[in-house]
Formats: sequence, structure tokens, C-alpha cells
Amino acid sequence: MDNLISIIIPTYNRADLLYETLESFIGQTHENWECLIVDDGSTDTTVEVIKNYTVKDKRFKLLSRPPNRQKGANACRNYGFEQSSGVFINWFDSDDIAAPEFLEQKLQLLKKHPEIDMAACYGERFYDDGRENTYMKPVDNKTDNEIENYILHDFCFYTNSPLWRKSKLIESAEVFDEEMHRSQEKDFHFRMLLKGFKYTRFIDKPLFFKRGDNESISTNAGTSIKAKLSVFRLREKQFDLINATDNPSKNKLLEYLFYRQAVNYYDVMVALDNVADKKAFREKCFPQLISMVKQTHLDNKFEKKLLLGDLLLRIFKKGYKFFYFPQFDHRSF
Repeated sequence: MDNLISIIIPTYNRADLLYETLESFIGQTHENWECLIVDDGSTDTTVEVIKNYTVKDKRFKLLSRPPNRQKGANACRNYGFEQSSGVFINWFDSDDIAAPEFLEQKLQLLKKHPEIDMAACYGERFYDDGRENTYMKPVDNKTDNEIENYILHDFCFYTNSPLWRKSKLIESAEVFDEEMHRSQEKDFHFRMLLKGFKYTRFIDKPLFFKRGDNESISTNAGTSIKAKLSVFRLREKQFDLINATDNPSKNKLLEYLFYRQAVNYYDVMVALDNVADKKAFREKCFPQLISMVKQTHLDNKFEKKLLLGDLLLRIFKKGYKFFYFPQFDHRSF
């Protein structure tokens, strides 16, 4: 039990790909693991594939998302975490592949550095059409402000990357937001960063391989309205959490989040065709945009610009320039 790692994999209709993921864990150099595969209501033969693996190797366990939990990968991730027995936790996606040393190298870092809470690694994106793999290597920190690095300088952790001490996750009381359909890992890791977790990275070589050009468990989440709403929710949460801190880059961070939120609001309003959906979104999200202005150092000319833009948007489906504030795009990438 001392070194037991719980691998948690949410899955939905992955019968054609899941076996590659599971075989990559059978081939791990660190053998003391359990793999909890949480099915999200698959309608193909995914469950049969998983059952075959539970017979083949008792370290695999089939779980099903409880009917009282919201459908989606995040509820599956959280449920798997609740059912896990390991002292270390690694979430993983059901169409990706782990290198043989994926678990061992990160576990060695955690054992070597008892003061850290998480060990991360980097990966490569691969393509089934034969295109050359692309690196997913983390960028170097641009500043000594980790929150600024995360928001403005492309600092991130992919879902597969971290191996966590379970004790830290329990202590922090942070889990995946089950209302989100996109950017859930950005949200989760941001909240953990705010709580000051300590980490290190294994950067000698890629330890996982992420499949490119494949639909997520949320089915085309990148282009769906739900995805855009999730991004809106992410930035709303980031804004509120940063606003409650005394971070030295606070004003710059809030400006940037306002800039991105305003553009996203325009995009969602243009994309929504259903009148009732558009009305509900506006009533919930436009006051939040106005509130962003009121809570920051920005003067009321920005509020007036938003009000005029919203009027044009509702009547003519136009007015992008009233939601576009490029002077606040403080990114370095």
C-alpha cells in the first residue's frame, strides 16, 4: 500500500481505443497500481472491453458514474478519486498512452522530495494520420509570480501529467468542477496553485502521448456552446479568486481576464440561436462583465462601451469592437 498508485480514467464510447491505454499501464515498470476506469454511460462495447481487462488483470476495476452525478468526465474523475485506495493519484484520459516509466519516474521524484505535493512530466501529441509528433513540453517560468505565469505566460499542467500525493488533495478539498465541459484541468490546477502546492517536473523525456484530432468525452467540446460557457465560468472563478488576493500582479491579471471574458461573451451571444438560451445567458453573464469593471481600477467608460455594445449585439448581432480591449492582452505567447 505504501507505493500504491491509483490511476483514474473516465471513459465514454472508447471501445476502439481504450485497449491501447490499458495496455500501456500493463507495461509499466512500476507495478504497484490500481486502475479505476469510470464509464460515463457508454452505448458501444466499452464496458465489455473493460470487463475483459478486469479478468485479464485484477488491478483494473470497472466503475460506473452513479446516476445521481452529472454526466461528464469530471464527475467520473471525482467519483474515481472517492473510490480510490492508493496513496498517490494520477488522472488519465482514455485515448492517450503512457510510456513504460510514466509512473516510476514521477514516483521516484516524490520519494526523493518528501516536501513536494506533486510530480509532473511532459508529453507528446501524436496523430493517427502519421503526422510528426509535437512536443507538449512546459515553458520556463517567465517571472517568480506563479499565478502570473499560469494566467499570462502559458504555464500549465495537462490532465495526465501530475502524480499527486492523495493526502494533499484531501487536505486542499479541491476536486474537478463537474459543471465544466472544457478547461477543467486549468481550473483545477489554478485552484491548487492558489493554495500553494509544491511540485517538481521530470523533463528528461516525454512520459505520455496524447492523441491529437480526437473528440473528447464531452463530444466536440472545443466547438460547443457548453465549452464556451465553461470557459466563461473558468475566467469568472479566476477573476473572483485573484481579486480576493494581494497578488502584486493583480491589476494586470484582472485586466486580462476582463478582456478575454468580454470577447467570449460576444462570441457566445453570436453563436446562440435559441432566443431563450440567449436571454438566459445574457441575464447571467452580462451583469458579471459589468461587475468586473466595477470591481477593478477600470473607469466607467468601459462600462458605457459594454452597454452600447450589448445593445447593438442584441438588435443587430454586431458590435465586436465594443467588446474588444486588446490593450489588456498582457500575454507573452
